[in-house]
Amino acid sequence: MLTKLEFSSICIDDNEAKYLSHAIQTSKKATKLVLRDNQIRVLGSQALAVELRYNTTLETLSLVENEIGDEGAQNIADLLQNSTALANLYLQKNNIKEIGAKNLAAVLKTNATLIILNIDRNCIGHNGCEYIADALKTNKSIVNMSMAGNHIADLGVEFIANALQFNTTLTTLDLQSNNVGDNGAAYIAAGLEANETLTTLNLQHNQIGEEGGKCLLNVLEKNQTLIEFNLIDNPCSQANTLDIITLIKNDKMISSIDLQSRHIKEEDAKYLADALINNEKVTSLNLNHSEILDQGLKYFVDALRNDKTIKILSLQSNQIKTQGGQAIANALRLNTVLMELKRANNKIKKTVVESFIDVLGTHTPIVQIDFSNNPAPKYVTTSASIMMQPSELNVMLQSKCVGIQKVQYLAKALVLEKSLTLLNLDDNQLGDNSARCIAQAVTNSKMLTVLKLQRNCIGPIGVQHLVSVLHNMPVIRELYLSYNQIAGEGAKYIASLLQTNTTLTVINLDRNEIESTGAQYLSDALMNNTALKKLGMTGNKSDSCDILECLVRIRSNTTMTKLTIHDNKIEEKEAPQLGDAINKNTCISALDLTNNQINHHILQYFINALRNHASITSLNFNSNQIDDQGVQCLTNILKTQKRIISLSLDNNQITDQGAQYLSEMIKINRTLRMLSIRSNKIGLQGGHCIADALKDNTTLKKIYLSNNQCAAIETVCEIRSDETVTDIDLTHNEIGDTGAQYLADLLRTNTTIKKLFLGSNHISDTGAKYLADVLQNNTKFESLSLRGNKSSLCTLVEIFLTASEDQVCTEANVVDRSIGDDELRFLVDALRNNMTIVSLNLSANKIGEESAKYLSDLLQNNKTLLTLNLRLNKVGDEGTNHLANGLRNNTTLQKLDLCENNIGPLGAQYLADALRENTVLMTLILRDNNISDAGLEHLANALNTNKTLSVLDLSWNNIKTSSRRHLTNMFQCNQNLTAVDLTGNGQGDCSVIGVAIGIRNNKNLTTVNLRCNRLGDEGTEILCQALQLNRSIVTLDLRSNGISKNGAELLAKVLHCNEILTTLLLGNNNIGDDGVKYLADVLYSDTVLNVLDLSGNNIGPVGIEQLSLALCNSRTRIKLDLSSNDIGNKGVQMLTNALKKNIRLQTLDLGINNIGDEGAKYLSDLMENQTVIQIVTKL
Repeated sequence: MLTKLEFSSICIDDNEAKYLSHAIQTSKKATKLVLRDNQIRVLGSQALAVELRYNTTLETLSLVENEIGDEGAQNIADLLQNSTALANLYLQKNNIKEIGAKNLAAVLKTNATLIILNIDRNCIGHNGCEYIADALKTNKSIVNMSMAGNHIADLGVEFIANALQFNTTLTTLDLQSNNVGDNGAAYIAAGLEANETLTTLNLQHNQIGEEGGKCLLNVLEKNQTLIEFNLIDNPCSQANTLDIITLIKNDKMISSIDLQSRHIKEEDAKYLADALINNEKVTSLNLNHSEILDQGLKYFVDALRNDKTIKILSLQSNQIKTQGGQAIANALRLNTVLMELKRANNKIKKTVVESFIDVLGTHTPIVQIDFSNNPAPKYVTTSASIMMQPSELNVMLQSKCVGIQKVQYLAKALVLEKSLTLLNLDDNQLGDNSARCIAQAVTNSKMLTVLKLQRNCIGPIGVQHLVSVLHNMPVIRELYLSYNQIAGEGAKYIASLLQTNTTLTVINLDRNEIESTGAQYLSDALMNNTALKKLGMTGNKSDSCDILECLVRIRSNTTMTKLTIHDNKIEEKEAPQLGDAINKNTCISALDLTNNQINHHILQYFINALRNHASITSLNFNSNQIDDQGVQCLTNILKTQKRIISLSLDNNQITDQGAQYLSEMIKINRTLRMLSIRSNKIGLQGGHCIADALKDNTTLKKIYLSNNQCAAIETVCEIRSDETVTDIDLTHNEIGDTGAQYLADLLRTNTTIKKLFLGSNHISDTGAKYLADVLQNNTKFESLSLRGNKSSLCTLVEIFLTASEDQVCTEANVVDRSIGDDELRFLVDALRNNMTIVSLNLSANKIGEESAKYLSDLLQNNKTLLTLNLRLNKVGDEGTNHLANGLRNNTTLQKLDLCENNIGPLGAQYLADALRENTVLMTLILRDNNISDAGLEHLANALNTNKTLSVLDLSWNNIKTSSRRHLTNMFQCNQNLTAVDLTGNGQGDCSVIGVAIGIRNNKNLTTVNLRCNRLGDEGTEILCQALQLNRSIVTLDLRSNGISKNGAELLAKVLHCNEILTTLLLGNNNIGDDGVKYLADVLYSDTVLNVLDLSGNNIGPVGIEQLSLALCNSRTRIKLDLSSNDIGNKGVQMLTNALKKNIRLQTLDLGINNIGDEGAKYLSDLMENQTVIQIVTKL
């Protein structure tokens, strides 16, 4: 059931308040209604009063931060007059003034239900306060009254104070932020003398000075009920402490006082100390971070001398110096209660701490004093801690706290300490003499279990003194001496300790300059020591130290399952002990001895340990010096040993002979599952031996042979034993043709392998043929990678043998792969019956006359190829003859690219003869050959009868002036050509005349490319005459033809009438500002032109002005290229202004136009306001 309703900060107005109150009254279930921070005014409050007048459930009403004003307060008063349930009323921040307070007060005199009334942050003033005070004299229900921030001042407080003398129910009164001064404080004090119910009074943020503070302090002598009294942020000296003084005096339950961060001055300290003199309740006093000085501290010290209850005193982070510290020490001589004193982060020096040490000798209750972060040296403060005699003492003075000069001071304190359990003096540079002092000091410390003296420059002599004492310590368990200089002589003393000690479990001797002699002393001592569980020997001079550390670990760790010793030098004298330890530790199941310089002599000791070991199943001897002889010893035991399942011998010195030993073991052993012999010196002969042994072995599942010369054997083993393998990657393994043959033999019967990666493996044509023979008939195979092999045949095999059944390979790209005659023969064979490849790209290879024969055969027999790209080869005239023969009867090829193939007039003639018979070829590209006029004649004559060729590229073919007649013939007689490219051929206007005459009546030609033909204005004129009659050309390329303004004028006239031409390319001519105006006129009209290239035409701001005017009115979506001109910032400004008016332009290229920051700003502003135009700039 919904009883609590909150509608804060949602802009409820008067009308909405009416509906809401009606709903609440109707439901008769709500007990709490919160309407904080809305827009309720007089009418809204009236609606609430009317609807809720007789409500019997609503107990709490909050109208905080609305605008009800005095009239609204009258409405709420009416509500109170009739309500029998409303107990809590919140009217803060409602602009209630004197009249509103008067209206509320009239009801409060007789109201018997309201318990809490809050009218904070209004403007009732002292007059309104008088009305409220008068009501409080007789009101018997209000317990909590809050009038903060109401400008009542001293006069208003006088009325309230007078009411307190009569009121017997009010317990909480909040008068903060009311400009109450000393007079007001005096009035309050008078009221408190008579009042016996008020427990909480808040006078925070007022103007009470010293006189007022004294009045309030004095009244506490008589008042027995006030517990919470807040004077914070008043000018008086009592402001900081009066609340605490009140608590100490009247709170019967208080035991802990917290004055942290109060900024206690000398006067504050005096008031507090006076309150504490007769204290019988407070046991803990916190004065941390209170800026207490020595002068203020003296008052607390006086109270502390005879105090019988305070057990914890905290004075951390103050300003206490020597005088204050001495005063506390002297007070402790009389105090018999204090147990903890915290004085961290002050300014206490050595002499003060020494005074405390003297006191601690007789003052038994103290168990903890904290002197941390004081100027006093840590060794002194620690000595004081030692004197407090805890049941178990840990002393930690690491990181240069003591040093050679101070150690004697510490030692004196330690002499008397019997409960020391841990002594940590790491990193103090003590040296041998200080070590002697420490040793003498702890002679009687029979509870010492941990001694840490790391990084202390201790040499053999210091160790000798320590060992002499440690012999008699009954419970010492851990000794840390790392980073010292004990050397071999010091190790000898430690060894003598180990011979008799039975408690030490941890010794750390890391980085102590111990050489092999010292390691031997320790090794001998450990033969009969069974207590030591951990020995640190890292970073010493001898590898024997690391081995010794490992030896202890093996002996003591009964849960170890894997033993790892890496990167050491195991010497033959150490091997017997290691072997014996391994043999005795029956938990070890894996042995990893990587990179330890183990030769076949040392290996024998480990082999002996393996003979009867019941748990070891995995051996790793990688990166050692094991040769064939070592392998022989190892394989002899593996022939009969039934537990080893994993053996790794990577990066050793195993040759083909060692491989022979391994193969003999493989034939017999039936437990080994994994064998790794990577990076050895095993050649093909050794690989053959292993391969033969694997034929009868069905248990060896994994064999790793990479970085040998027989890596393919590894893969053969993996595939043979795992029928789920689908991908094989042997990239960079030098398997050669022999490895390829192994794999090919395997793939003859395997049907699961789908992907094979053999890149960079020195596979030649021979190896490629092995793979091709097998994979040609494998219908499941998907992908073969042979990249990085020098054989070109590898490239073709990779391309044509990688498509799976569910993939349709339609393109074959064999670009720049050095394809010659032999490789092409394979390609033709592969494509002979291929029914999917429709595009074959053989550009940039070594295809010559002989290769062309194979391609001719392909063209005659293949029924699917549509595109053949042979550009950048060496086909020549005779090779073209072979291709032409293939084209005669070909019924599918639609595009033939013979660009850059050294084809001359004779080759053109061969092609022309073929075109007379071929009925399917649609595109012929002869770019960059040398067919000349004679070759053009042959082709033109052939096109008189050929009705299928539609695209002909004759660019850059040395076709000269005599070509006029041939071009005319070609264009006039052949109406099927749609695109002709004659770039870079014409010598002046003669060629264009031929083109013009030819295209005059051609109805199908759509694209003409006359780029780089030196047409000039005269040639352009001839061409324009033809264009006036032509109704098919869509694209005309006249770039780089020396066309000036006159030519531009001629072209513009054509464009005005032409309704077909959509693309005109005039880049790199000399049209200039004068010529561009004619083309600008075209853009004014309803032209169909949508691509205009004017790049590189010396157009400046004048020409751009003409174009800009045209663009303002153009209705055509056009792509305009103005790059490489001299438009500048001014031209850009004109263009952008035009484009703001008309955004029909689709693309604008302004690259390389001397456009500066100003022009870039114009473009940026344009782009911010439109998303249609794409502007390209390379400023």
